[in-house]
Amino acid sequence: MTRRPDKGEVEQLTKEFLVESQEGLDRMESCLTELELHPDDGELVSEIFRTVHTIKGTTGFLGFTRTQALAHAGENLLGALRDKRLKVNSRLIDGLLKLMDGLRAILTLIAATGTEGARSEDDDSELIAHLAQLKTGDSKLAKVSKSPPKTSAMEQPLPPPLKGALADTKAVEETISVTATSGSGALLSEPSVRVDVEVLNQMMNQVGELVLTRNQILRSAPGAKNFSELARRLDSVTVELRETVMRARMQPVGHLFSKFPRMVRDLGVTCGRRVRLEFEGSETGLDKSLLEAIRDPLTHTVRNAVDHGIEPPSERVRVGKPVEGVVRMRAFHHCGAVIIEVIDDGAGISTEVVLAKAIERGLVTPEEAATMSQRDVLQLLFVAGFSTAKEITCISGRGVGLDVVRNNMERVGGRVELESRVGSGTTVRMRVPLTLAIVPALVVYSGGASFALPQSTLAELVYVPEHEAEQVVERIGTTEVFRLRERLLPLVWLDRLLGLKQIPHVDGVGFYIAVMESEGCRFGLAVNDLKAPEEIVVKPLSEELREIGIYSGATVLGDGTLALILDVAAVGARAGVRPVAEDDAKTDELAKATPSNASQIRLDNSMVIYEIAKHGVAEGENVERMAMPLSAVERIESVPLDQIEYASGRPVLQYCGDLIPLVDEGGVLRELRANAETAASNRLDSEKIARASGREIAHSRGAMATVLICMRPEARGLRRVGMVVRRVLDVSAGTLLDKNAAACPEQLAMVKKRVTMVHDEFSRQAALAPMENLREVA
Repeated sequence: MTRRPDKGEVEQLTKEFLVESQEGLDRMESCLTELELHPDDGELVSEIFRTVHTIKGTTGFLGFTRTQALAHAGENLLGALRDKRLKVNSRLIDGLLKLMDGLRAILTLIAATGTEGARSEDDDSELIAHLAQLKTGDSKLAKVSKSPPKTSAMEQPLPPPLKGALADTKAVEETISVTATSGSGALLSEPSVRVDVEVLNQMMNQVGELVLTRNQILRSAPGAKNFSELARRLDSVTVELRETVMRARMQPVGHLFSKFPRMVRDLGVTCGRRVRLEFEGSETGLDKSLLEAIRDPLTHTVRNAVDHGIEPPSERVRVGKPVEGVVRMRAFHHCGAVIIEVIDDGAGISTEVVLAKAIERGLVTPEEAATMSQRDVLQLLFVAGFSTAKEITCISGRGVGLDVVRNNMERVGGRVELESRVGSGTTVRMRVPLTLAIVPALVVYSGGASFALPQSTLAELVYVPEHEAEQVVERIGTTEVFRLRERLLPLVWLDRLLGLKQIPHVDGVGFYIAVMESEGCRFGLAVNDLKAPEEIVVKPLSEELREIGIYSGATVLGDGTLALILDVAAVGARAGVRPVAEDDAKTDELAKATPSNASQIRLDNSMVIYEIAKHGVAEGENVERMAMPLSAVERIESVPLDQIEYASGRPVLQYCGDLIPLVDEGGVLRELRANAETAASNRLDSEKIARASGREIAHSRGAMATVLICMRPEARGLRRVGMVVRRVLDVSAGTLLDKNAAACPEQLAMVKKRVTMVHDEFSRQAALAPMENLREVA
């Protein structure tokens, strides 16, 4: 006797059916838009047929008769198409898309309520009749679609929605928002992700290593000789486990891109545009939660590209463009973030039209408009309610668009940039963090409190000694600016901006300037001190802190203290820093310039200036300035001395899963260890005295070594190497000088009117390597 499945088993089967069916309908949507472009592709027809056939078979088993009847009608139509009894045309594609929408609406209703609907309008007879007419090739489709007289295929408007399944969509959306998250009503709302078995195996192995390391630490005393080694192993395993978990959460952005061909097709037909959608970088990975969060901003952007960007066919022909416009969606990794671009080859954005509308609405005065740069004008498009559309349509014109895009992106820690050129098109660029859970940050100290700066917004760091502060910090009116490589940078003092207490000045101690870049703003953030860079775990803010508007989250640092994460764009806006347009003419002039003589190999070559110890010379002259091209420096790290290990007498460092060699040309490590031993001896004496007097013992931070993580050019590509230096002085532009073997065999450069020796291994890279991509300096 066959056992009937119980209620729990039926719910589990229904859940799996709904997930698999939704994935199948997603593939069906992509195949239908592709089939319209390639009507003779039999594989696409077979793929669509298999999806509908699978849904029909499973619904019959689960008892969903309404879904089964609709899928059966679609299967009959697809069978005729597969047997070559029908030809692919726009009407047929419209009918199959309606079938897909109908099936999706019923599945969503099942997920929300557990049933296929019980109302009088829950009837798909009209849609089933429409599919039957398409199968027989009946020419009386006008009675169903009520469409106007026939025009060209790309200009035909979409038929109105049919009754039945498609009418359920609004009701279903309202139902889902209030349905409890239990039972079959929440089956589709539960987040799920497909994970490669190999990733799960790696995760299991790393968890095993973590357990073994934990057991060894528990059995070891804190003062054991191998305790530091166990701590480093724990750190290494934790980093590997975090990276594996991140891989498990990563999903290709192609999953999101696949939703847009149908939308672009429908919008093109509705707006009377001929549009081709292209993808690039669909395999780029992004955290699943972020993938869902950027769906709405991306939808607004693509809709604007089709409706506002691409011109009507007649206009494109008039200006000499192809009749078919192109919208390209591009994704790629850059500087710890994912960049998603929506590029169209349309008419572009006229700054004159935007300014006229802004003056009409009172957003700017005519005098202000006359002085605004193109970047400033384009920023007006992000104002809520702003629209240049001449009339309100069902697609656009109400001023809801780019402001929603920016707000949604900022909510997940991203940002939006806009570029446009009249006659050539528009690019909307979205910068999205890889994950919201763990982000690399630089911890700074200001006004007696610690703050975290996301490294994705950090361009470089500059230390300003006390005796140079008056020369490099200037005042224009009431605004302080910092002269960085002959360019003025707005200076924002973090403690003054936040109203924190002023730390008493210490003679001989300077301050740090973090050069920040966000949403077109570039400014210097002055802080009292720096702490080691950390990978921080982002925690949400309370309502009170969110209302302040300059914090994006909070975190607990390694020493147990709390630090607020600064929203760099909001800090710049609060300080009154405005986006500054780059001097394109000057940039182009420098790019095209050729050296007037051999002594100037490169006009603008950014270098990291640092000090090393020089032994064997007179006392007081044992420090030498060196330079290294910024393009070769990946990061600047402060490394605890006890984390540096030795192999065959040579120093090495575990860094990002690699074992990199350390180059200590000036004997800095030897000097640091000698100083550390002296400090340890003095500390022991101090502790003895403190214990004898009953005073509390203060524990100081261990010795830190400054290491430049560089990319060394080798025969088989690039390899990381760590350069140990005394300290980093600056990041500045320099001019390479002629290499005169008689006077000095080393490569020299003129940096801030001082002769500086360029590291010999990277001197050729300084002369030839391009400088477009600045590395993160933390």
